[in-house]
Amino acid sequence: MRLRPPPASQRALALALAALSLVGGYFLTLHVWFSQPLLAIADEMALLRHNQQRYVALSSQRPALENALARIRRSSVGNENLLADSDMGAATAQLMQLIAADLQVFATLGGGCTLANRIPVPVTQQGPYRQVSVRINLECAIEPLAGLLHRLENGKVSLFIESLRIEKSRGQLASANRLAVQLLISAYLQNPTPKGATP
Repeated sequence: MRLRPPPASQRALALALAALSLVGGYFLTLHVWFSQPLLAIADEMALLRHNQQRYVALSSQRPALENALARIRRSSVGNENLLADSDMGAATAQLMQLIAADLQVFATLGGGCTLANRIPVPVTQQGPYRQVSVRINLECAIEPLAGLLHRLENGKVSLFIESLRIEKSRGQLASANRLAVQLLISAYLQNPTPKGATP
């Protein structure tokens, strides 16, 4: 004789199977077709709302940033730390003249210092300031070299020594205790204000 579960157990089992069928049917039909796309749309809307709030906050800062930029541009006009010329070629020539004038001060000090050659280095960049650079080769004794480096970095116009290479001099000047020095020196000039920009 086969044992059959009592009617109460059969009812509970039937209800459990019905509930599982409903849950499975929901996930296979309603959730995949309707709920999941709606949840994805809700996530996208939340992301768009967040981005909009961020852009609104950034755009509200625009007037303050424009005013600060205008103040910086006004303050840099006539700034003695910058090269006076607005043309790159003229500014490069001015930089070379400044270096030559500083070198002249130390030309006869100690073992002396002479300029072997100077070469403009092209620099392309954007921004409110443009950089001009010159590579120079010197034959210097230690004392005038130290004085020249100090003068270059502490002059009225801000000059920056980007690279410095020092080697023992070879050839005729080796006996004069001179060093072969290669310098890359940079300075800055102001970019012209673009047309239509706030001065």
